[in-house]
Amino acid sequence: MTSSGHNGLSTDRLREPTFPATLQARHPRAFLSAPSAEDLVVRFESLPDRAWLEMQWRELESRSSCSFFLSWSWIQQWLALIGSQYPLSLLSVHHQQRLVGMGILTARRRFLGLGPLHLRLHEVGDREIDNLTIEYNGLLAEAGLERACMTAMVAHLARHDARWSTLFLPGMEEALLDWKAPALAGLEQRLDRQATRQVDLAAIRDRGKGYLDQLSPNNRSAIRRTERKLAREYGDLEFSVARDHAQRIAYFREMAALHQAHWTTHRRTAGAFGDARIRQFHENLMGAHDPHQQIQLARLSAGEKTIGYTYNFVHRGTAYFYQSGTDYRRFATYGSPGLLLLSRTIEHAAAQGLSCFDFLAGDSRYKRALADREGELLWVSLDRTGPVSRARRLWHRLRPPK
Repeated sequence: MTSSGHNGLSTDRLREPTFPATLQARHPRAFLSAPSAEDLVVRFESLPDRAWLEMQWRELESRSSCSFFLSWSWIQQWLALIGSQYPLSLLSVHHQQRLVGMGILTARRRFLGLGPLHLRLHEVGDREIDNLTIEYNGLLAEAGLERACMTAMVAHLARHDARWSTLFLPGMEEALLDWKAPALAGLEQRLDRQATRQVDLAAIRDRGKGYLDQLSPNNRSAIRRTERKLAREYGDLEFSVARDHAQRIAYFREMAALHQAHWTTHRRTAGAFGDARIRQFHENLMGAHDPHQQIQLARLSAGEKTIGYTYNFVHRGTAYFYQSGTDYRRFATYGSPGLLLLSRTIEHAAAQGLSCFDFLAGDSRYKRALADREGELLWVSLDRTGPVSRARRLWHRLRPPK
């Protein structure tokens, strides 16, 4: 997870679709005997009453293999965040009168509302709000129908809705679209590929060794050396997970402060929590009722001193690492406090019996150091061909470089 949204898509030649381990793990029945996109009926209409939407979303979610980012837990807070600022539409997909897919599209025109219409799936086109960075996106779909639903959606919008110029599909896996479908062949495709890194927790348990044992000698040594220095100076290390709503909120606020201090000092940017609306989104996300312990805030301390916090979403066997905050001003001279914090978080996830620890998008050095497998997410822009598309290409060629 990076602290800024994925804006400014670049043209990229399509490869043959692949089916990464992360997709296969979440969609075990996908691509086997599912109906094709041509068998599905798509409806595109105004967003319905929120209570009805929640009922339908939760029911379909129970039949899906979706990521946390498509769960009602995330979507309901996203809807609350954007309020009535943007036109919202519900796209639903049906097979023989059965609801099998749902997604929320926003519409926006730039240039004082006079520019071409852009549609976005679970984004709004506002840099600060989209800085939430939805990942493993797509339509909420019945397990096994993810690819057919996504392809049917694009085909329907391409053939039956002439208003839009660009359709943005942020943070999705490549295999969720049939790139050779006729409807896609008529659209210009721009792709921004972002690496993802994961840790296979099940494989670690199967090998019967600790997580640190699989790391490179240099990284393993750096973590253990930092651990010894901190314990010697401040006391025993303790990893604790927030027990209730009040403690989650307290951990989150302390983590956000540490995160912001590091980013504003060393990166000269606002960081992931610089906007008050984003902080409120996350505090709402960690509501008092969390029976499945999806929102996980954890702290690593040495004696009475806090080293740092991690913020994860735990969903269907996967821990999605969203952000962290480390007290680098106090502990940077002790070696690698950030790696130590994350290694303890990964060890905790393995002990919980989870199958995967996912660092989300971004090819940072620390992710490469700690992960044992990789994947890829795409930020996709589908553009209608014609005068608007040609004007856009000309604009991008002529504008000065950033």
